[in-house]
Amino acid sequence: MGKSARALKTQLHPGGAEEARSATPSAQESQYGGRLKSLWRPSPEVSFWISFLVLHVLLFLPVVLMDREDGAILPSFRFAGLSLEQIWTHFAVRRREPDLLRFNSEIVLFVTLWAAIRPLRHVAVRIFFVITYLLVFFYYLYEGASLTFFSVEPVFYAQLRMATEGFSFFLQNARVTTAFVAGTLVLIAGGAALVARIALYVLPDCGPGLATRIALVLLALLIAVQAAFRSDLLARPEMVFSSITAKLVRNIGESRSIYLDVQQIETSESAPSEDYSQFDLVKRPPIYIIFVESYGSVILKRNDWRSLYGELTARLEQDLASAGWHAASALSLAPTWGGGSWMSYTSALFGLRVSSDPQYYALLDKYEAGGFPDLGQFLKEQGYHYYRLTALSMGLPESQWERYASFFGVDRWLQYEDLNFVGPEYGWGPAPPDQYSLNFARETMRSETMEPFLFFTITQNSHYPWAPQPVLIESWKQLNMPGPPPPPSSELIEHAERRQNYWSAIEYQLEMLTDFILSEPNEDAVFVLLGDHQPPRVSRREDGWDTPLHIIAKDALFVASFSEYGLTKGLAVWEPEPALRHEGFLSMFVRQLLTAYGDGAELPLYLPEGIPVGEKGHRPTLTPH
Repeated sequence: MGKSARALKTQLHPGGAEEARSATPSAQESQYGGRLKSLWRPSPEVSFWISFLVLHVLLFLPVVLMDREDGAILPSFRFAGLSLEQIWTHFAVRRREPDLLRFNSEIVLFVTLWAAIRPLRHVAVRIFFVITYLLVFFYYLYEGASLTFFSVEPVFYAQLRMATEGFSFFLQNARVTTAFVAGTLVLIAGGAALVARIALYVLPDCGPGLATRIALVLLALLIAVQAAFRSDLLARPEMVFSSITAKLVRNIGESRSIYLDVQQIETSESAPSEDYSQFDLVKRPPIYIIFVESYGSVILKRNDWRSLYGELTARLEQDLASAGWHAASALSLAPTWGGGSWMSYTSALFGLRVSSDPQYYALLDKYEAGGFPDLGQFLKEQGYHYYRLTALSMGLPESQWERYASFFGVDRWLQYEDLNFVGPEYGWGPAPPDQYSLNFARETMRSETMEPFLFFTITQNSHYPWAPQPVLIESWKQLNMPGPPPPPSSELIEHAERRQNYWSAIEYQLEMLTDFILSEPNEDAVFVLLGDHQPPRVSRREDGWDTPLHIIAKDALFVASFSEYGLTKGLAVWEPEPALRHEGFLSMFVRQLLTAYGDGAELPLYLPEGIPVGEKGHRPTLTPH
């Protein structure tokens, strides 16, 4: 045995070296201490199972910590009224809520082979295991973040550009210190050392005992049976025994599918949307399209929020009605969940489903010079002036703004620098209070043009982390006064506080937007309020992907006309299922504008699912219900 091996053996078995020493008083104390420690040292079999479980716990710990809505340390087992098959499925096959009592199939199989095949017990194989485990861990971390924040399983091709550009944006605008970088590297190195240490117990030189080998073989057989009958399920995050191989196969397949969609956009000879240039408006009301950040249907699916939402909307609806405003509302199915607002509002404005970053950027690359027949182009052809507002204080290079403005066909893009704001800023960005930004934009538009205008924006103050929130005041101009910045938000808060922060953000948005509508001086104005996606961290996949939609105007007949698409009277939304899709908004809205304010010509079709990418010749025959 080599010197290093003897040293390791001595380290793992303290007391062995001391027993050979003379029994001086200090040596006797050392001997006594070593024996006392040995009383608390578990047997090799117990050490093996503890280490085996710890390796799996580390894989699933990130998603449990991130998913505070559903994540749990241990699963809950309720057997009353369940059949044996249902009990078995819940215990050993799949569970919806994330927990730590789960296993990775490849780790189980690898350890089983190590225990059964003696030639595999080599230090090089152990090193290979440690490196592979770290790669698997980072994939599970990636999957957990994707599920928690966007409620989608990982797709390399869809998320690569978002990740790289988002990281670049983070580095440009965040204050990344040397200590932060050093701490991250130390954390990674410490994690690798921990895994290497645990591997000594999971992959012992002598191999585990007979009982342990039998248990491992049984686990391996269970995995083999699941792989033989439903190998596709092993890729799903809710499986008790999941497979990194199955996950990669699914990921690559989904990546290829999106790649083909992108190729279809790039090779299509014509714009994948309906052409509305042949239609004319006789009356041209000012139109406000306002996307409300993180305004999701989850507020209808939690009893506490649902009650608060009902009280709030009833009060605000009464305020609107007293001033002569009418509202119709429904749920609309968004193409994204928990983030990616640009995909959501592009789907609505362009009339086609944009559900991944590569699709969005393929459209941007192809139509960066403009010309896409979207809502903006249709209204500009009717004599509208197209305004857009982005109030984030951390911006993009001017060349990027020009590219986006050309892509969306915007005539004037109001940015943070145009707001002349000197007061405290809030939340993500950060940004001025939405009350200030929206009112400043309206005052600017009314002073700059006599033409009817289309105004588009997405609110900022309801962006995660939803705290701190500004206060709604009577005079929005008073917000533009220097003052101390609000205290920064923290991730280290209880989940109940995070939920309260979210509700406070939505409450502020609905009250602020109602106040904004009530102060509108033009009697003909039309307002569209639409959520972009469900909020991350406080909702789950089972809540769906739908968000509230509100059409508000003083023209009662125009508002009522949306009932044929499933919108119901009032500001509250109570229907459990979405009545429409974001990609169907363009055709619906243009159709109803022409119905109310057009020249009486034949109306365009309603396309509830938008125009499929690359299939301009395809026209669904569905009509409004």
